[in-house]
Amino acid sequence: MLKAIYSLLKAFVFLSLLVGAIYYGGFVSFKIGDETVEIYSAALVFALGAFLFLWGALKRATLKIFSGKPRYEKGLDGLQSALSAAFLKDKSTIEKSLKKAEKYLGNIPMVSWLRGQQSLIEGDEHRAKAIFYGLCEREKDTVFGAYSLSQLAIKDKSGGDALSAINSVLKVFPNAQELVLQAIAIAVRSKNFAEAEKRLSSLKRSDKSRLIEAVVYSEEAVERKDGDLLKKAFKLAPELSENAINYAEFLIKNDEMRAARDVLRKSFRASPNQKIFDKYISVDADSSNLDKIKLANKLINAAPESWIGYYGQAKLLISEEMTQAAFQNLLTAYEKEPLDFIEEKLVKVAKSFGEKKPPEVAEVLSRRFDSKCVNFVWKCGCCGAEEPEWTAVCKYCDRIAEYRWTTVQKSRQELTRLPYN
Repeated sequence: MLKAIYSLLKAFVFLSLLVGAIYYGGFVSFKIGDETVEIYSAALVFALGAFLFLWGALKRATLKIFSGKPRYEKGLDGLQSALSAAFLKDKSTIEKSLKKAEKYLGNIPMVSWLRGQQSLIEGDEHRAKAIFYGLCEREKDTVFGAYSLSQLAIKDKSGGDALSAINSVLKVFPNAQELVLQAIAIAVRSKNFAEAEKRLSSLKRSDKSRLIEAVVYSEEAVERKDGDLLKKAFKLAPELSENAINYAEFLIKNDEMRAARDVLRKSFRASPNQKIFDKYISVDADSSNLDKIKLANKLINAAPESWIGYYGQAKLLISEEMTQAAFQNLLTAYEKEPLDFIEEKLVKVAKSFGEKKPPEVAEVLSRRFDSKCVNFVWKCGCCGAEEPEWTAVCKYCDRIAEYRWTTVQKSRQELTRLPYN
């Protein structure tokens, strides 16, 4: 708007001068030394107009050259090219593009960060770390250096360095949930529970945050042998069987057998698995098989939809030669989950009846089964890593509270199943 007003003002002055020149006469006299020079007044006005035009053009050209806009555009072109080359690991293009970006933009954080990425592509991790450290020194609103340092430290399993770098990023972006999760996982692994608990408050409230909180308290409780923390962890997430077992073992050591069984039964109801079943029926080391059969029945009532209670009780019944009851339990277990080892046990028990077998036993023996071969593993919900035992933090992707007890289907040749036969 102001620019338009300024242009109209210049046009008005020019036209006023032209009208004045025409009105007051054709000539204007100038005395230079002893000589008098006369020129057409209109020519003077046009000369003045030409000067104003040339001055405006010169001003625009000067601003265009020295204002920096074209320099920024060239610098950004170089930066964009360098970033693309970094993704493609094109070493020669990265170098050329970064030189161009530095020429027009200077050593801005993005340029320094790409220099670090260039060093990583060339395999020089020490130089990359040095660049990122230097970048951290002068970063304010950006976190290129700190973030890259944290990921390199995680890769090298340098927990302290990773935590320090992540904390630097979180100072700028306190609600970056992925980094909060990484910070908690690293703190738990390094037994820095004070840091882990401090970061819990930054988690968005969700079912996942409840599990993470439970894992933090459980790991800290085991380290400190703190019963109150074990109880707190169990109440937060009874479905985490490791929490339940840790708390139950603490109660057993304090001769609180009934309380230990209550804890394990609640956990089995929330998430049935074989480890909880085995722990529950063996809380009292002096229990007889008949006592264990009764205890197994309580777990069946707690989670009637699960095959685990029926199968576990069937094995106890077989040891007491209670074949008919064992067969019924195996049949129920197989109907709920057609697994190959349940089938094998079912057929074996059916054959043991001999000639005097009930009709349903004959039906089982004549049936063509279609059972699944599986391994039972603890599996990370993020990267799919499999472990034979539960672990708080995945050693492959550094996620916390992600391992779940599950089945993995295998061929019969691959099968290395755990203790169900």
